Amino acid sequence: MQPNQAPEIIRQKQKDGKLKLEVRLPPEGEFEAVCEMVDSQGELIAIRSVSVRAADYQRSPKKRTIWWWVDWGKAGFAFALLVYLLIRLIGLEDFPIYFFSDEAIQSVQAADLIRDHFYSPYHELLPVYFENGGQYNLSTSVYYQVLPVLLFGKSILVTRTSAALLALLSALAVAAMVVQGTGKKTGWLAVLVLSLMPAWFLHSRTAFETAMAVNFYAGFVACYGFYRLKDVRFLYPAALFAALAFYSYSPMQMVVGVTLVGLLISDGLYHWQQRKTFFKALGLGLILMLPYLRFSLDHPGEGIRHLEILGSYWTQNLPWQQKITRYLQIYGQGLNPLYWFLPDQVDLQRHLMKGYGHLWQVGFPFLWVGLYWCIRHFKQSFARLLLITLLAAPSGAALVEIGITRLLVMVIPATLLVTAGMLQIWDWLKYLLKKSGMRRSSYELLLKVGVFILLAALNVGMLVDALHNGATWYSNYGLYGMQYGARQVFAAIRDELQNNPDQKIVLTSAWANGADVLARFFFPDPLPFQMGSIEGYIKEYKPLDPQTLFVMTPEEMKNVQSSQKITDIRTLKIIPYPNGEPGFYFSKVEYAPDIEKIFTEEQAARRKMQSASLTLPDGQSIDVEFSTLDMGEIKHVFDGDRNTLARTWESNPFRIVVHFAQPRRIDQLIVKVGGEGTRIAAELWEPDSLEPLILEKELPAASEPRFTELKLAQPKEIAWAEIRITNLNNNEPAHVHLWEVQFQP
Repeated sequence: MQPNQAPEIIRQKQKDGKLKLEVRLPPEGEFEAVCEMVDSQGELIAIRSVSVRAADYQRSPKKRTIWWWVDWGKAGFAFALLVYLLIRLIGLEDFPIYFFSDEAIQSVQAADLIRDHFYSPYHELLPVYFENGGQYNLSTSVYYQVLPVLLFGKSILVTRTSAALLALLSALAVAAMVVQGTGKKTGWLAVLVLSLMPAWFLHSRTAFETAMAVNFYAGFVACYGFYRLKDVRFLYPAALFAALAFYSYSPMQMVVGVTLVGLLISDGLYHWQQRKTFFKALGLGLILMLPYLRFSLDHPGEGIRHLEILGSYWTQNLPWQQKITRYLQIYGQGLNPLYWFLPDQVDLQRHLMKGYGHLWQVGFPFLWVGLYWCIRHFKQSFARLLLITLLAAPSGAALVEIGITRLLVMVIPATLLVTAGMLQIWDWLKYLLKKSGMRRSSYELLLKVGVFILLAALNVGMLVDALHNGATWYSNYGLYGMQYGARQVFAAIRDELQNNPDQKIVLTSAWANGADVLARFFFPDPLPFQMGSIEGYIKEYKPLDPQTLFVMTPEEMKNVQSSQKITDIRTLKIIPYPNGEPGFYFSKVEYAPDIEKIFTEEQAARRKMQSASLTLPDGQSIDVEFSTLDMGEIKHVFDGDRNTLARTWESNPFRIVVHFAQPRRIDQLIVKVGGEGTRIAAELWEPDSLEPLILEKELPAASEPRFTELKLAQPKEIAWAEIRITNLNNNEPAHVHLWEVQFQP
């Protein structure tokens, strides 16, 4: 710019914390103001800049249309929220294709709480935590569903819609953080990027408590950012949201704690400057922790028990160095980009979108640019806040094993980093266009509108893909897969009972975890049908009413057809799986004429032990005697593969006798069993010993299979061993599931 083209500052004034400048520019003039905001200690808080070119404002007022007066930042934000909400609500009952018991339990517990005048089954007024799968792991999510249940009752649409509406909190949080942290009116960009994260797209359409915890955590981080950049009074809602996240989901307790420690260290001087507000917020936080203190006093040791149920290595008898090393390894896996951006096989299929990564794959390069921006602007509190949330995200999952439900909070820092990266590239692009002489008004609005349309279209494309193809992404619809069928099966049972109120119905529970919870979600107490299985009539003789309608899975139908105990099968209705294969059979059956003889012969066969010779993974040979199996092979128990399974035909306990070719030095047994209440007993015989070494352990019920260990006082040379795995939930005959037995030196 020539000297005679220099801008002239006519007037400047400061009011309500805002600096206002009036500047006179020549026709070809250009003005850029850079404001560095620092606190009383001289620490840089944020940088704001604005540039103005006179040429951009040299249009005749007559040429202005109504669109000239539109605030495009606010308009884009409003439309982005609308897109975000519609993506969450459209087809909510159809995708995810399952309705899981961990979703239903929220509303079931809420209904029970209302019925019992807000007392727990143990007579606690306003209980802090509620039981689910034998452990206390529900809290905020139950109270959140109280009002929807009161107003609308229990339904999939009500339960999921309530959760989806809360997901607006995350969208508002990331948008507000981008606006406050970067000074750009592009909050809409963060909203659309968050909506595109596949893991968030899937789980924000469910009522899982992990999504609720993420929403509250986002609110906590956003309010903290406001406290740091806008108004110190936002520290109070930040404390409230942090507590809500803490109570919502157990892994979030660690994440919130690590985040708080990081923010305390990052902004220690600022907290001291605002110590009056800081200590009031600290007092509020301590008050909000009183319910947790109450729960800990009423249920001592529950936290350790929760980790035991999950099979955490922290509860195993391992050296501290090994536990810390294991923690760091899992923590590193939680930060591994390969896990986040590539389609993975680590998580259960019901938590995956086939062909998608957990995070938006297109955002991968932008995330790295965002990391570059944070490191470059590390002196800014907003940049440090993003890094702290990123590093805190895997801290809770690392206590057990990585899994997307435990790591879902990663979508918040990932969204902010991707957005920061996109804005940084936008700044670079503006600089290049400015150098080329292109007028800002010629491209900026057009490019923003183009980006908005593109991201909105990608959101719609993901929704269409999920609704049209999601049902057939995976073909395992049973217990160890999608657990499909709650809505369809219970609707069919309701229709049957309406047409024939006296019909006796027995519904299998073998297709889903917590099938009894699902039944109570769809029907009031007492249930107008019986939870059970045709398997019970195959395992032992029971009086069988030919008019009883059994609801069976395909596996149970195969067992019925091959058992030779049922001769007359009349199938009245079949509910298909999404891929067209039979999913549920509604059938009436009758016993074979010689049923008592068949059961007598079968019981004798069940008592016989089978035998095999195997080689352990380390090369040692063993001879094994074992209970008769109906699923898997005995080698699967000793192959070192945590995913292979053996199941007893009807024996309970599962007996295994192992003879080592050479005495084996053993320090402990590592055993992986199912989620039922289980007793493990082992007799270890030293060479020439007259008395065995006894190891015993009893495990409570859990939602997933788990590892456990039985440790000797000191290592011993063992010649042979007998192991008995007992299913405590059922008497014989019963299935016992066993994944792994390892003899550790």
